[in-house]
Amino acid sequence: MPPDFLVSMAGGLILAAALGYWYARSGDSGRGLHRRFREYAQQLPRRSEKAVSAYLAQAEEESSEPGAAFELAAYFRSGGDWRRALQIHESIAAREDLDAATRAHAGLEIGDDYRAAGMLDRAEEAYVRTAEYLPLRLNALERQLGVCEQLSDWERAVGVAEQVRSEDSSLGSRLRCHYLCELAALAAGAGEMRRARSYWRKAARGADESARLLVDPAVLDPRDPSRSLALAASNPEAAVLILLGLARQHGFAGTTVDELLEGLVADHPALGPAVGCALLMEPELLCPASSRCLFAALEERLPAFARAYGAGEPAEFSKESLTALIDELGAASGGPPRWRCTICGHQDEARGWRCNECGAWESARLISVLAP
Repeated sequence: MPPDFLVSMAGGLILAAALGYWYARSGDSGRGLHRRFREYAQQLPRRSEKAVSAYLAQAEEESSEPGAAFELAAYFRSGGDWRRALQIHESIAAREDLDAATRAHAGLEIGDDYRAAGMLDRAEEAYVRTAEYLPLRLNALERQLGVCEQLSDWERAVGVAEQVRSEDSSLGSRLRCHYLCELAALAAGAGEMRRARSYWRKAARGADESARLLVDPAVLDPRDPSRSLALAASNPEAAVLILLGLARQHGFAGTTVDELLEGLVADHPALGPAVGCALLMEPELLCPASSRCLFAALEERLPAFARAYGAGEPAEFSKESLTALIDELGAASGGPPRWRCTICGHQDEARGWRCNECGAWESARLISVLAP
């Protein structure tokens, strides 16, 4: 084969390799960089801090689109390495060629990094700065509220919720209501009932549909439980919570409950199933009136159980027969009555105003064969 032909072939191969390399580093650089980030992430345990810094510098030179760097930072933070995530996000925010939206996004992520590290004051500072960028203002304010909730700083949370109201009236009013109710609960626990009532009045402005405004005053300041239950007739779950709260926090039981319910259920029939459901969850509420409510609910929804325990008559339950009924209903329905978050599905035996899993407020709904 002629030597000049071999030289030409070798030159062609070198040129093809150079063009392929140039294409990978230019026209397809964004996708190539993303791919190398993913490959790199798989080898992270074997990489040194020096290698990480060198790779970030390379990323800054190769791509004006920082999406891959955000991706890598998310990988670090998900593995608990908030320091490296923070290093990446701060390097992004320091770039002079960034648009305002990407810089604000980096600011949110910096706040999240500090929050993951437990540095809540620095996290809040980052969120406050980011809130100045209007398109992400609501997002930043919600993260600020997350910090306030972690600190149980309800006074400051009320102030931030007021700002949220200017962006989303419904969300801001609902959150403000809960924060004021938290302050009211603290005041009530300290015996400052006048102050607690003031907080409840403020909470009621713009958040009339919250069940908490029916339940908390009735349980923490039970001056007139009968009136509170009458107000809750249109919200049976709230009525269940009021009855449970009165029984567990103030010892309402037996004769006291019977007097409370006498005539009330007749005037407000919607309370009947709620009383029966509460009795299944708190046997201390057992009395003639609650027994009748439970039988009526069983006759309507589970007639077989009503016949088995009352032979069709509104007889009174004994503690033994009530316990047996609760066990049978639990076996038939997969467990005792409980509360489930409608946002994340987390289940709990006790009803909290805020989900322990996802943090959503007033998202729990009752799971029970007699649930209102």
